[in-house]
Amino acid sequence: MSQERLIVACDFGTTSFRGLVTEVNDAGEYYIVAHATGPAHGFQDGDFTDLGTGSRCIAETIKALEEASETFITGFTYNISGSHLHSLRSTAQVPIGPGPRPIREADLEEARLRARSLAMPFDQKILSVTPVEYVVDRVRGVVDPLGRVGSLLEMHAHLVTGSRSVLANMENAVDNAGYKALGEDVDILAAARALLTAEDLAKGVMLIDVGGDHTNWVVYAGGAIQANGSVPYGGSHLTRDLAHGLRMDEEDAERIKRENGVVLRSLVDHVPVRVLFEEERPEVTPGLVAAILEPRMEEILTLVKEGYGDLGRLAKLQAGIVLTGGGSRCRGTRRLCEEVFDLPARRSYLPPDLPGAEDLPDGQWATAIGLTMWAAADTVAGSRPDARAAGGGVLGRLKGLFRSRRKVAALEAEA
Repeated sequence: MSQERLIVACDFGTTSFRGLVTEVNDAGEYYIVAHATGPAHGFQDGDFTDLGTGSRCIAETIKALEEASETFITGFTYNISGSHLHSLRSTAQVPIGPGPRPIREADLEEARLRARSLAMPFDQKILSVTPVEYVVDRVRGVVDPLGRVGSLLEMHAHLVTGSRSVLANMENAVDNAGYKALGEDVDILAAARALLTAEDLAKGVMLIDVGGDHTNWVVYAGGAIQANGSVPYGGSHLTRDLAHGLRMDEEDAERIKRENGVVLRSLVDHVPVRVLFEEERPEVTPGLVAAILEPRMEEILTLVKEGYGDLGRLAKLQAGIVLTGGGSRCRGTRRLCEEVFDLPARRSYLPPDLPGAEDLPDGQWATAIGLTMWAAADTVAGSRPDARAAGGGVLGRLKGLFRSRRKVAALEAEA
């Protein structure tokens, strides 16, 4: 196994942390080497509210990943999530001259730098800059301006920002756990990278990730991101509603939701809602479960729809809705989504034909896989001779971070 090609990613989720070790070749092809799951205590709304507890959970997850991969790990990439994230648009103009000439890569880089120069609140940091549209000499809709002759390049970009203090807390938690923070990506963008196809992005699609405490969403059209956002409800709220309605603890309610959860009453026998108020311990039936869960899931999906707001553009998403996340696994979620959005919907949890994915346990691995894909793209770029000389790319940061346990054991034996 080529140690330079190993990438470690960790998804900081609401209910658990998930780590992956992936090997990548020069062509950008990759397969999953090992996985591990750990607890997510001291972590809330995308931030470590208890650094000590959170750091111990990180250490527990990564140590389990070391055991599974037979590799020592000293750093990894991770995701950013939570209500502190915001999205906005930025426009940058770059004069091309003197006189019209072909647009160069340096001009595109200058446009990206100018898009990032937007005045920001002191407590916010730009996490992601994604080109939405290029305009050359007032000609809109330019897909790739590189090589096109012009006098003025204009770039419209979608920016995602996050709280500097939250980002610092996350880096501190990783550092306190004894590891290096190698980079971060916005979680919904990572999930989109793993689950959405080029055809989805071109036709127009909305990805909805129903997580534990939050539901994140992103919209793409014409191959570019259009908007993203979050609503403060997720799968854990479904569990709490079920526990409250059925008068049981949350552990039992979570088990019922996972094994027999249904969020559409039309799929099961009707049960009068008054049973919830008349009986001290109502009998658990599919109809009663649906009566409890449907209003909450409908609320979540409706808030996502209202959060996007542009109903005209929403109706033009030819690829419809893609649902993911643990909270979307209940029976009837897809059909309820189609009713709320009046668009076709499908569920997706793993990229197709991903080597090693068959060994992953049940759970939401899309974000961790997307983080790996993000780092893998940088790794392949960093493996080129010019990038190696400059020490650039994730690969430059990954060198020396992994040592085979067998090699270490051999060295110890020789000593």
